This record gives sequence, structure tokens and C-alpha cells, in this order.
Amino acid sequence: MAATNRNLGLAIRKGRFREDLYYRLCSDQIITPSLRQQIDESPGVLRDLILFMARRVAGEEAKVLAKEAEQWIENNLDPQYPWPGNYRELEQCVRNILIRKEYQISRLAKQMDDRDIFAEARSGALTASELISRYCTLVYSQTGSYEETARRLEIDRRTVKAKVKPELLASLATTKLAPGKRSA
Repeated sequence: MAATNRNLGLAIRKGRFREDLYYRLCSDQIITPSLRQQIDESPGVLRDLILFMARRVAGEEAKVLAKEAEQWIENNLDPQYPWPGNYRELEQCVRNILIRKEYQISRLAKQMDDRDIFAEARSGALTASELISRYCTLVYSQTGSYEETARRLEIDRRTVKAKVKPELLASLATTKLAPGKRSA
């Protein structure tokens, strides 16, 4: 059994994955949608998963605590929150809410203020080196790992380490959401 979040067809075309290995692995493929896609298709999935997770942590008090966690998520996260960590992120979110009454998510400071990478890239205001540096830093801020960033960007870990800029990383905010506060 093997799992990946990569597009193996594209990786084969780029020469980054062996075609013969692909055919050894792909006898039966199961493609699972992301948590965000599952929630969009069936909004009750979120409630069911929260209850399942609460039962694992709290036993008999799970229903009450699951409602509390669901309410916190509804009040504090954007309804279209992408859940980039999928199921594991939701699980950590529920545990944090049940234990600490809050969940801390890593977010970009309000569109990185005037350093908005996308707007600057669209306008042609960044050099190729600046674009790579900002994008590496952005992805690194989400993963917290040079290796994972390198894997996602399909570049060498040493390149990522050289391109991540501490001053830009410092401008990326860790927004601590407290009960009753809605994120911007």
C-alpha cells in the first residue's frame, strides 16, 4: 500500500517518478477528496468528524463537547477555511478546543500588507529570485520544515533553506484566535 498527494502522471512526465514503479503500485487506486471537498459536498461530515474525535478524547461527555467545538469552529474560522492539514488538522483543532478552549492556526498577516506576493507577481514587480524567495518563505511558514517545503515545491532542500528570508518569515503572523474573536 502506498499513498501520495502528488500528481504522479505529471511527475512521470517530468522524469521525477519512475513509470515502471507507478505501474507496480497502481493496481487499485483510491482517490480521496480533501476534507474541504468533503465538507463542501456534505456539510454534515464536519459535525460527524468532530463528534467522532470528541468521543475519542472525552467519552460520555462527547456530545456536549463536540457541540462546543463545532460552535467554536463556526464562530472563529472562515466558513470556507481550507483545512490544509485535512483530517489531522481538524483532529488537532478539536483537541485544542476541548482542552484549551482555543485553536491556534498559522496564517499570513493580512495579505502580507504591501508585500502581497500574488499582486506583485501579477504586476511583474518581482525578479525571479525574489518570487522564488517569497514563495519558498510562504510555503515554509505553512509547513515549518525545509524538507517538506522542498518536497512540495519539487526543489532541493538546500535551495529552500537559502531562499527562506527571516525578515519575510517574521512578517507572517501566527494568529491566535480566542473564543468570541473572528479572524480577519
